[in-house]
Amino acid sequence: MDRITGRAEKRRRTGRKRFLITMLSLSLAAGLSEVTALTAAAAAQNGPGDTDRQEEYLGQERNEKLKDDVLEYSELQDMIRTYNPTVLEVADSYNKTIMDYENAWAELKLYQGRADSDKDDAKDAGNAEQYTYYTAQEQTYKAAASSYYKMLDNMKKTASSTSTQRQTERQMTVAAQSLMVSYETLRQQKYTLEKMEELYKTQYELGTVKEQAGTAAAAEVLSFKNQVLAAQASLAEVEANMESIYNSLCLMVGREADGSLQVASIPAADPSRIGTMNLEEDTAKAIGNNYTLISDRHSLKVDSTSSSNYKLRTMEDGEQKLASKMKRLYEDAAIKRDALEQARTGYEKARINKQQADTKYAIGMLSKDEYLMEELDYVQKEADYKAADLALQQAMDTYDWAVLGIADIE
Repeated sequence: MDRITGRAEKRRRTGRKRFLITMLSLSLAAGLSEVTALTAAAAAQNGPGDTDRQEEYLGQERNEKLKDDVLEYSELQDMIRTYNPTVLEVADSYNKTIMDYENAWAELKLYQGRADSDKDDAKDAGNAEQYTYYTAQEQTYKAAASSYYKMLDNMKKTASSTSTQRQTERQMTVAAQSLMVSYETLRQQKYTLEKMEELYKTQYELGTVKEQAGTAAAAEVLSFKNQVLAAQASLAEVEANMESIYNSLCLMVGREADGSLQVASIPAADPSRIGTMNLEEDTAKAIGNNYTLISDRHSLKVDSTSSSNYKLRTMEDGEQKLASKMKRLYEDAAIKRDALEQARTGYEKARINKQQADTKYAIGMLSKDEYLMEELDYVQKEADYKAADLALQQAMDTYDWAVLGIADIE
């Protein structure tokens, strides 16, 4: 178990603040984009922006389900479309919103850099567990900063477009899905840390008894105590980040962050979705739907042979890059599927060992700390399996969003 450094303690205290700043900015910007689309939505009569016909658009049963106290992964887009609260007020403060976006993105990059520094320190110190921990932290901030910057850049380019509503609604959904996956990951980490804390407490209590009997060294007992404190510190940090992400999710879906909204577990990924993907057909759809390519088709002027050639080259280049990206996304989904199968094998083995440990512990063949070690191994393998499942879910969702036009052309 890693020992939390002074810098990590400082980050824990400020973690909640930085997540709230970031996600508040996301919600504010979403409001602006919905304002720009109100006219188009009204013209559509019963489209997603027509609040008078919202129940008709979703259907009564589905609309009522959105009002319950359980946030489902599959409901995120409808919740954002229906209840995101800041529609009119942001129209008067667009420039300030963009500045808030930029400041929040810079803050995410700052904490990404700090996590990278801590990771290097852990590597130099030979602390494998701490290195793994800060590597995960760095990747979390990197992914969040990347998604956030893409949305910021998109808002700058398309805030006045009549297609902004659908585009931003989808961008918001992608961001909300990422948040919900992060929340689910932290929930699993919390459970693992709780088991670690329980194990270390048991070891510490047994060590204290042995020390009093003269059969354990004081240094060994102190080590157990430090492990307990480290687990508690990590647990507190995870809980603070869970609260921050929870508050941000509530803001995005227009609900009060008072604890009344329950975040449901994300359903297991369906690997068979990959079998329904047709890379050639999906790439053609992605090219037709991609917002950057659509913008280029309409914005690039053609008033001479040279400008016509330039537009043609630009469009061909963009389409080729997107085709390459679609291939990478497809391959990534397949890789994540294989990784899930490997994680499933490890999880099933740990599950069997856990069942055997349950039996041995019940008949007194295992001590409590031995049993807890078996249980911890099971919990960690379960966490690995869940992480692989979430990774596959995200990979398939990213591919599907690209087909719908949400993909950067790099």
